[in-house]
Amino acid sequence: MAKQERASRTHERFLDASAEEFSRYGYTGANLQRIAAHVGMTKGALYAHFPSKDALATVFTSSFDRVGHELLQEIGEGDPPLTSLRHVTVGFVCRMQSDLRFRAGLRLAFEEACTRGCAPAVITDLSVALARLVGDAQERDELTTLQRPELISSLVVALMCGMYYTAPSDGLGDGAEQVGQFWQLFSSRGTE
Repeated sequence: MAKQERASRTHERFLDASAEEFSRYGYTGANLQRIAAHVGMTKGALYAHFPSKDALATVFTSSFDRVGHELLQEIGEGDPPLTSLRHVTVGFVCRMQSDLRFRAGLRLAFEEACTRGCAPAVITDLSVALARLVGDAQERDELTTLQRPELISSLVVALMCGMYYTAPSDGLGDGAEQVGQFWQLFSSRGTE
């Protein structure tokens, strides 16, 4: 049992070190030797847990897809649209700020999607859900109708994802507050 616990802890340490590496350097710049050294193990030990760099990256992109879709499922059908918009967008940014593995998955998913010439599926689904909610909020006179729902949705998605790339080097700052304030810019009632 102790051997299994030690192996499990080592596995998690490799995941944490890999998340930091992929988040910082992306797939191409990530170095397996650096990951192993960060954990205080050999590259061979890393390969005992993950057969390849691709397999390791897939852990993060799969998790990003799963968590991203879980966040979308939290959109409350009974909630006012503006409440749902704030909940899902702030929730996404909070997850990005607090979960290094989620950030690594975000970066890797975007890199992979760029090679295919499209956005990651989670981001596409997020854009569609936000556009629907923005339209609903406009119908309820919660948001301005001066802009199309798709434009507002694409702006907020760009803001949320752009925070990853424009964050100060010492952290992501308070992006959740910024996203929350974003909705005030388009509010038909001024500040709330």
